[in-house]
Amino acid sequence: MCVHGTGTFLDAVAGDRPPAHRRPVPGVLTLVGWRSRGTATFSLEGYAATTGSAVRWLCEEIGLFDSPAQLSALAAEHPGPSRVRFLPALAGTRTPYWSPEATGVLSGLSLSTTKAELARGVLEGIAHSVCDLLDGVERALGAPVTELFCGGGLASSDVLMAAQADLIGRPVRRARANETASLRGAAYLGGVRAGLWPDLPAALAGLGDVPVFEPALPDAARKQARAAWRDLLDRHITDVQEETPS
Repeated sequence: MCVHGTGTFLDAVAGDRPPAHRRPVPGVLTLVGWRSRGTATFSLEGYAATTGSAVRWLCEEIGLFDSPAQLSALAAEHPGPSRVRFLPALAGTRTPYWSPEATGVLSGLSLSTTKAELARGVLEGIAHSVCDLLDGVERALGAPVTELFCGGGLASSDVLMAAQADLIGRPVRRARANETASLRGAAYLGGVRAGLWPDLPAALAGLGDVPVFEPALPDAARKQARAAWRDLLDRHITDVQEETPS
């Protein structure tokens, strides 16, 4: 489950025992995802601090876009991929590098860069950050996540959802009324606890089908895009570490 708020949380169910963390991964935590009638279900969680807040900053503080909705609409006008690279690390990074000193990056600009390409680059940067979280959770879990379910304000963007599906190479489902998905989830958990439903599948049965975004990017292009992103991230973190006093 990926929830886009001011930051982005990505959680994967790990089972009824704390996962062994096959590999140590910066920023990936083990949590009790759900406890009922004496039984606990554990999850692994990764977190990117500034995704939705980075979009708000671009709109309200810098004034590059009128609103997140306008940014998303402009991004849909560009066919992609964007030559603009946006690293939304406005309050440091956690995964794959624990670097509180890291800053945001906006690169790949030229005189031919349009506002639509810039908007698309911003959303693709957030999608890459989600991929970093997913990669970290999978490394810690020692197993693949086959499908991603998304909610939160930024999940309203078809461009972002499609970019996430392309870059992870797996389907992405968007929650209905995605802006309030977390609140609704908490209500379902409380309802099961109170006996309104026998279990979570019964509570969710009335939701019906949800929008699904299938990956359309060829595998070679996906690997190339991810490699370019990792190169940008590696070089930036190296520069930050060299500039930070020891």
